[in-house]
Amino acid sequence: MKENQPFLSVVITCFNYELYIKQCIESVLEQKSMDVEVIVVDDGSTDRSWQRIGEFQDKVTAFRTENRGALRSSLFGLSRAKGKFVYFLDADDLLQPDALRIIVPHLRPDVSKIQFMLVPINKDGRQIGEPFPKLNALDESKSLIRSIRKRGYYNTPPTSGNIYRRDVYENLGDLSYERGIDGVPYLLAPFVGNVISINEPLGKYRIHNSNLSSFSTLTSDRMRGYADRFVGRLKHLSELIDARGLGAKLQVREDYAYVLEMRILAAVALGQRPRWDLVNRYIQAVWREHASMARRLAFTGFAIALFVSPDWGRRQLAQIRLNPARFWRVRSRLKKALPVLK
Repeated sequence: MKENQPFLSVVITCFNYELYIKQCIESVLEQKSMDVEVIVVDDGSTDRSWQRIGEFQDKVTAFRTENRGALRSSLFGLSRAKGKFVYFLDADDLLQPDALRIIVPHLRPDVSKIQFMLVPINKDGRQIGEPFPKLNALDESKSLIRSIRKRGYYNTPPTSGNIYRRDVYENLGDLSYERGIDGVPYLLAPFVGNVISINEPLGKYRIHNSNLSSFSTLTSDRMRGYADRFVGRLKHLSELIDARGLGAKLQVREDYAYVLEMRILAAVALGQRPRWDLVNRYIQAVWREHASMARRLAFTGFAIALFVSPDWGRRQLAQIRLNPARFWRVRSRLKKALPVLK
C-alpha cells in the first residue's frame, strides 16, 4: 500500500436523503481514526442532497451520477475507492462516536470482514429497539461457514454494519439480480478470510417512512423475490467456491427455513391460507437449522398461527414479522414477559 493511500474507504451512497446525509457524513468525519477517505455518491437525487454534500467541499470526494440504484452507485463508489478495506454506509445511517478506533485494529490482511451491531433509530434519531443482530465476539470463520452450509446464512447486520477487505468484491461476476451491495460478498467473506464479529453497537440504523416500505410491504411478488434472491446468492456462492477452489462444493437446497417462510408469506399476501404441507416443511426446517429451543418454539408458534388464523390475523402477523419497528417492539415486550427468549 502506498504511503499516502488510505487503508479504509467509506463509501456513502445517497438518493433523496437531504434530511440525513449531512449527519451521516459528519458521523464519519468526527471519528478520531487516521487514514480514512470518504467517498459520497449522489445517485441522481431530486431534492437538495447534492447541496448538503457540497457543504463538505475538500473533506470528502463527491460524485453526482444519474439515478442507477443502490447497487450500481455503490459499485461506482467502490471503483473510486483507494483503501484496502471498504465500508458501505447508507446515507440515512450513522457511525457511533469513536467507532473506528475500535474497528481499525482489526483491519488486518487475514481479515475479510468486520461486522458489528447497530442501534435502530427513528427518523428523529431516537432509539426504537435493542441493538441488533445479537453477535458473539468472534475472530474466525469456521462456525459461519457451518451456518451457511446448514441454514444458508449466518447472523449479520444490514449493510451499514459491515466492513470488507476490498478484494472480497473482486471478480464476483454478474450481480444484476441483486438490489444491494453485499448479498454475495457477506456469504463469500468467511471462505476467504477471518470474519471479526464485534458484540457491541458501533453504528445506528435508521428506520423511517422512506425506507420502511422496502422490506415491510407485503406482496406475493416481493416475498417470492426475497426467496429467489436467497437461493440465487447461494448458487452464486457455490460457483465462486468451486471456481476458486475454496473447499467442498456447497450443496444448495430449496427447503431452507427462510425460503419456506417467504413462500408462506407469499400465500398470505394473496389472501390465502398457507398449505399445511408447506407449513409443516417450514417447521421441520426450523428444527433442523436452529439448536435454540426458544427459537424453535417461537417460529413453530408463528407458523401454526399463520395457518389457523383468519385472513386479517394472518396479515397482521406477517406485518409484525416484516416490519422491524413493530417486530422489535413486540419482541421487547415478549422478552420482558418470557425471560427464556433473552
